[in-house]
Amino acid sequence: MPIFGYRPTPPGDHPFVSVRTQDGGDFDLTVRPGADVADLAGALDEIPGDAVFIESYGDVDAVLVFRPIPDPPPPVSATDSGPSRPPVTLDGGAR
Repeated sequence: MPIFGYRPTPPGDHPFVSVRTQDGGDFDLTVRPGADVADLAGALDEIPGDAVFIESYGDVDAVLVFRPIPDPPPPVSATDSGPSRPPVTLDGGAR
């Protein structure tokens, strides 16, 4: 939706809202002046739904950083005895 009937154009070919994936897997969501809710909603579709907001920085262009929650490790069953090892005798040697 234009602001007061006027939608400013960002300088260059930069969109009002963009998402960049960092090398570590975090997502940078950059919001520039003139962005509207539709711009923001469209960009949020690119970030996993289980990601959490961890920090922000910037002045005019705000950058919000989201981090996906890692999957939990698989549960250990009650019958899982761990890695197999040879039995130990009282004299310290394996049978």
